[in-house]
Order: sequence, then C-alpha cells, then structure tokens
Amino acid sequence: METLNKIRQAIEQADTICIFRHLYPDHDALGSQIGIQHALQALYPDKHIYILGTSTPDEKMDEVTDEIVKNSLAIILDTANRERIDDQRALLAKKIIRIDHHVPVETIGQIEWIDDKASATCELLALYFEYMKQQIPTDAAQKLYEGLIADNIRFTTSNVRPQSFEAARYLVSQGTDIQLANENNYAITLKDFYYENEVRNKAVYKDHTLSAILSIEDYEKHGMKFSEAKEKVYVLSNIEEVKVWALFTEKESNVYNASLRSKTLDIRQIATKYHGGGHQCASGIKDLSLQQVHEIIEQLVQVANKEG
Repeated sequence: METLNKIRQAIEQADTICIFRHLYPDHDALGSQIGIQHALQALYPDKHIYILGTSTPDEKMDEVTDEIVKNSLAIILDTANRERIDDQRALLAKKIIRIDHHVPVETIGQIEWIDDKASATCELLALYFEYMKQQIPTDAAQKLYEGLIADNIRFTTSNVRPQSFEAARYLVSQGTDIQLANENNYAITLKDFYYENEVRNKAVYKDHTLSAILSIEDYEKHGMKFSEAKEKVYVLSNIEEVKVWALFTEKESNVYNASLRSKTLDIRQIATKYHGGGHQCASGIKDLSLQQVHEIIEQLVQVANKEG
C-alpha cells in the first residue's frame, strides 16, 4: 500500500519523532502512542522518539522544547481534528503523519492514513507493522493489543472486521499476554465499583434510551477524577431494552462532556450538530450546557424510536 510505504519512508528519514494523541486519552489513544514508541525505538535505536501531551495517572509523557518539535517528524494518532490534539505544538513539526480511525473531518498531515472502518487506531498500527514484516517487542505488542480490545470492547462492536482479528493475531504472535490485557482493561478498583453503581442509580430510561447526568460532586465523592468518570459510559450498555445510551459528565460548573453510544443506530449525526464527532455508534461531544444535555437526550429518544 502506497500510504504505508510513505509512512515507513518518513519514519526512516527522521532523526527525531514526536508522537501525539487526543485530549483526555482513552486506552486506544495511549496504547497507540506508547505502543508505537516502544516499537519504533526497538526498530530504530538511534532515533530520538518522544511521546507528548498531558501526563495521566498511569503514564508520564516526555517534556521537550519547541525547537525539538519544530525539527521533528510528528505522528498524530487517534485524533479527528486539530482542536483535539493534546499539545498543539504538533502542528509546528516540519512533517506530520496522521493515523486515525475516526470519520475524517479535516486534513492535518502531509501523510494521512485514515480508515474509519477500523475498530481502533491500535488495529491500524498492528496492521502496519505486520505489512512491513517487522518484529516488535512484547511491551509494544501488549500496549497495542490493550488499546485494540478497549476500543472494540473485546471484539463486540459493530466496526469489528476480519482485519481486527488479523491485527490481534499479529500482536499475539509478538508476545501479547491476553489474560494480562483483559485484567489491565477490565479489572476495576473498589472506587470504580461504587462509582459505577452511582452511574446506574442516576440513569433514567425513556423509550429505548438510557441516559445519566453526573455532577462533579457525584464523582469526586468517590475519589474519581473527571478523566476517569467520563469513561464510564459502558456501565449503561448491554441492556436488552436499550438501543441508545449516553453519559453526561460535568467537567466544570455547568459544563458537560457527552459520551453517546448505540447498538446499531447512527448517533454521530447528533454529535456533529454540537461540534462533536466520532463513529456511527460511538461519539462524543465537549462543553455542553445543561440545556443542551436535555436537548440531546430528547434527540437520542427520537433516533431510538425511528425504527420502532
């Protein structure tokens, strides 16, 4: 594939590589970012390779000067538009590659591999290394596999395809520990357990739609941070009567982020109305007022009932 060959050529020509992902990273964003860093560092030990953005409780990002970024190859992962990049210095790089599985919104890089049929960005990276017949270290394969099964919820989402399993096959062949990956993704702490019950208790059902609005107080009393609380939309899933579900998490006073999900229905159309985006069955929106939250819930109800 011509695009993949261009990516390899750009990587091999670069002395310094800075790797970026989106704000408030999920497992796919972090898995792809850290996984490709470990892989490239093993394949090209003489290169300087950095991961940039806001550090998370589990992963510390690198700190580099603006000058280093300007003279680097930037690889932007799992990010649909410029505004979503965590560390806008990515746009200063002398060359930019973007690899993503979201519906394209705008062009960011000189080289772009966008496949919105893929179940995860980690899936694409695994397919890249397999296509190039490259061996990657176990720690890289582990991170990529964990990001893959997080985004496609262990191969259960509607965008899982044969290539998703091929990516997994390749990563397992590189040493992935499947049991450890499941534990890292799905084992929860007691505070998670109690907060997930809080989400369930706040949930309101209406006409095949389940939604929950959680305040700062709701998650802080359980010792949760916003970045953790907003990921709990899956708590509302897998209910027989529910076609569409949504979690609205207060980020700051009266400002909410939304996570919208569905079994098969297109809810991305609602997200785009409010400057959000994502996938047909999994989308997000930032910076909503409480009035907009209630508007969106009513629109989700309408979508859920269009087909009975």
